Formats: sequence, C-alpha cells, structure tokens
Amino acid sequence: MEATHSPAYRLARTGQVVPDAPAVAAGTIDIAAPRARVWQTLADVRKWPDIRGDISHIATTGPAATARSFTWHADGAPVVSTFAVVEPPTRLTWTTHDADHAGFSAIAVYEFDETDAGHTRIRCQESMDATAIGLPLDNETLTGLIQSWLDGLKSLIEQRGATEPDSGSAEHGVQ
Repeated sequence: MEATHSPAYRLARTGQVVPDAPAVAAGTIDIAAPRARVWQTLADVRKWPDIRGDISHIATTGPAATARSFTWHADGAPVVSTFAVVEPPTRLTWTTHDADHAGFSAIAVYEFDETDAGHTRIRCQESMDATAIGLPLDNETLTGLIQSWLDGLKSLIEQRGATEPDSGSAEHGVQ
C-alpha cells in the first residue's frame, strides 16, 4: 500500500494520531526563538541528526512537502516517513513505517504556537505500534522519545543556533 493511502496517513492529514495505538503520548516545550525558525528547523529533516544523536542516514528528494517521503535511520534501523501536513509555521505532521513493512507504524503531529514573549510553544502528539515486530513500546517509553525530540530541538536552536535552513549534517550521512 502506498504511504499516502494508508489509514495512518489519512489520520495524520487531519492532525490526529491513532487514539487506541499500543503507545500514545504527548509533550510540550517552549523555545526562545521565533515560530518560523523553529518550524523550519524541524521541517528540515537533514537537521534531525543534530536534534537526536541516534538518527542518521537521512535521504530526501527536497524540502518538506505534503506527500513527500524520506528515509532515515533511528538506532540503526531504516524507516520511511511521509509528510502529511506541511503548514508553515503552524503545523507539521508525518507518518513513519519500517523500511521493510514488517509492522512498525507511527504518526507524529507537531503544532507550533507563538507565546506572549514572542517565543514558540511546540505541542507534539504521537502514536506508535511496533507489536508486529516485537518491539516493546508503551506510553512511558514514547513520552521519553517525544521529550528527546523536543529537548534536542530546543538545544539545537537555543544553544547552537539553527539559522541556516539549507545546512545538513554531512557527518551523519545526510544526503
């Protein structure tokens, strides 16, 4: 089944996750940067290895766009993601499945709000199902994964900067 025809993709297009998935979690963080900059940093998948150290080997055919797929490795495992909603600077959603379609699937929904201080509040919600591949994943584990994304994004933007939207991380196998 093509990624854009899956039930998960249809949910992601409406900004929803699978409510009864084996793992469902959410997280929020404030980042001291303008919303457009924060959105662009997360939307540039070539920056993902700079956000989380377990991510590598990013391959994409261009910038974030609805229905655009890209491949990447998480903890060495290849996965394929497809953007479902690309609405700068307010929302970004995607679906993910394992590269060999063995049974891992996920939905990520990120929403970006401007705070009164001119900073950005990110709200993330995700659902994951890895039961078919025997990966134990629960709400607590997923909450930790979401927090690692949010903390890494905050660190990249606030401490190291993320001003160049077209700069990728060559040392992480970004193409």
